[in-house]
Amino acid sequence: MTTPAGYEVLVAEHFQVLGYETTLTAATGDYGLDVLASNEQERIAIQAKRYGGSNRKVNRQMVMELHGVAAYFDCQRAVLATDGELLPSALEVAKKLGIEVLHLPLHSSNDGQQIPFTAQATSVNTPPETGAPDALPSFDEIWQRYIWPLAGQTLTRSNGGTNEVVAVDWGGITRISSNGKHSRIDIEIFRLAVNQLLSEGTITRQEINDNYAKRASSGVVLVLAQVPIFAFETSPQHRLVLKPREF
Repeated sequence: MTTPAGYEVLVAEHFQVLGYETTLTAATGDYGLDVLASNEQERIAIQAKRYGGSNRKVNRQMVMELHGVAAYFDCQRAVLATDGELLPSALEVAKKLGIEVLHLPLHSSNDGQQIPFTAQATSVNTPPETGAPDALPSFDEIWQRYIWPLAGQTLTRSNGGTNEVVAVDWGGITRISSNGKHSRIDIEIFRLAVNQLLSEGTITRQEINDNYAKRASSGVVLVLAQVPIFAFETSPQHRLVLKPREF
């Protein structure tokens, strides 16, 4: 199964074929930038959305965030690369803001030929390789190993509240809360939380809410607390902390 990180590599390879130097930015501190491509004439901010094979579609909020990311990194162009689909409103916003949409199927280069995931892009802030002494897992490894199996389970908070995990995919988690409400938590906020935990050792519920418009911090914390290397604390504030020695 190709992970979102693997898809970012494919996107970087695509721009290398076009003559650009590319940098893969690990999710830690990337502000939503997945790939930075540059040549003597321009810099391009690229977001990679690996949504093919799921019911997840790129929405307008993602497009608007990319517009801001491109401005922040002083890029002349912004490209949203995906193997999935965009909602009509997302296409409308992309057209209005001048953001290019690149439909890039998995394992396919810009000329349609099959290519392997062997990008030579420079990766920054990359977690240590699995298997190295005291190495921490990557977000994708955590998602596959610990979060994916939660589908079909009911998670219970200390106060008795529950979240039933209906489905898990590379777009996020679908859940049913204690009051019977169905909702979706996007994978991006999990990625942000996990990568901050891996790099800084902690993230608070307030920080999660500050970075996610849907304010689903309680659900994010409950899900990530199921990962053996993370623990939930209530003092001095509600937060997740890293327990690297227990992985």
